[in-house]
Amino acid sequence: MHEMSVVQNLVHLLRNICEREKAIKVVLIELTINHYSCLDEENLNFMFSSFMAEDPVLKDAKIKVKRSETMQEREYVVENVEIEVE
Repeated sequence: MHEMSVVQNLVHLLRNICEREKAIKVVLIELTINHYSCLDEENLNFMFSSFMAEDPVLKDAKIKVKRSETMQEREYVVENVEIEVE
């Protein structure tokens, strides 16, 4: 359940961003994933939407994945978070 730990980490990060920015909705999360990672956009989106189905701020967010062209230190990097604010 590696994807689940990634989703849990993303949720923690997103909640911090939402609190700080007074976000009313998260629209998009853009990740760059290590070239050799087993993480998959479809699985991440499925787990995220299942996990956040009851959260009005996070439930409609979509994860967009881009594979890195070169080896990177981390398995994934959050490149951008698109939010709507009050």
